[in-house]
Amino acid sequence: MKDNQPGLRRKLELGSAGRKPRDSAQSVTEGRNRHETRRLEVFDAKAWFARTPWEPLIKTVLRLTRIVHRRDAATGLWTTSRETVFWVSSAAGFSAKLWNAWIRGHWRIENGSHHVRDTTFAEDASRIRKNPDIAARLRSFAYNLLRAHGSENIKNARWRAALDLDFLLDIIAKY
Repeated sequence: MKDNQPGLRRKLELGSAGRKPRDSAQSVTEGRNRHETRRLEVFDAKAWFARTPWEPLIKTVLRLTRIVHRRDAATGLWTTSRETVFWVSSAAGFSAKLWNAWIRGHWRIENGSHHVRDTTFAEDASRIRKNPDIAARLRSFAYNLLRAHGSENIKNARWRAALDLDFLLDIIAKY
């Protein structure tokens, strides 16, 4: 739940304060001067959205609290950040552990695809205003071809395809 729905977000923040979660799970990730603790709580959304337009749509509310400790390699000092985010879903009946895995999987896609597409193809900086979806599809098509070809570094593969006709034809010939 992002800030594009401020009323709904406020309702979730205020409503979750006194409620007992149906299920919860905690995971810890460490590595690269980073220590993250994630606590996911699963709530049934019935009482929250009774007699509102959201009632038939939202079945589950998820509250994820992330506490991240980052070590500055230059100073050796640790900084801590804490963030609470909400997710809503029309699905119900799944365990907190499973929800947590799905959320982590979503971020794997976000970091693996969207971030690469933005840094390599500069999607967010695009100035195309007429039919931007066509350009986005072309970028996605190029990205998918390079990934399917086995390219690990999309930026380098894109550069190579621009300079090496044989490499480009090899990519296209496979599909």
